[in-house]
Amino acid sequence: MTLHWFAKYLTEYYSKNKKIGLDIGCGKRPYDKYFQCNYIGMDLPRNLAKGGGASEGLWEPDIFGTGICFPFTDNSFDFVSCYSVLPYVKDVDKFFSEIFRIMKPTGVAVIIIMNLKGLALHPYTDYPTRYTSSQLNKKLNEHGFRSLKLRNIKALFFSIYFDLTSVYSYAIISPKK
Repeated sequence: MTLHWFAKYLTEYYSKNKKIGLDIGCGKRPYDKYFQCNYIGMDLPRNLAKGGGASEGLWEPDIFGTGICFPFTDNSFDFVSCYSVLPYVKDVDKFFSEIFRIMKPTGVAVIIIMNLKGLALHPYTDYPTRYTSSQLNKKLNEHGFRSLKLRNIKALFFSIYFDLTSVYSYAIISPKK
């Protein structure tokens, strides 16, 4: 995912005044400087072998993990980001259950996905998870999350705008604990 002003804004805005965050699928940590809280970057170990990485001193996740079982205790994080990871997740139900488990009751998560228009740009890539914005929000609701978009008019407006005009969709959620 390329650095986009809206993703920077969401990261800064929702991580502000939080204690500890988790960046799921941190990759090369392009949003590192936008986190307004302490945070942990988590990614798959195999990503280190994909063009550069720790051996070149460019980046390294703080911890390795998968979406099946996060190596954290319950209610650990008050901010979670997950940018352009979801289409690659094979078991989205376990993935969302793990996010719910590790989030504090007052936590906020920002999830950015490539929407169907974005996925269509890569017709030969196998994406096990494909969602429209409404399908994503329905699935998140099934897993005990509620949308927070109505609490931030800027986030609401631009998430709707970009969902209609670009290749990304946005979810800003909190657990219903």
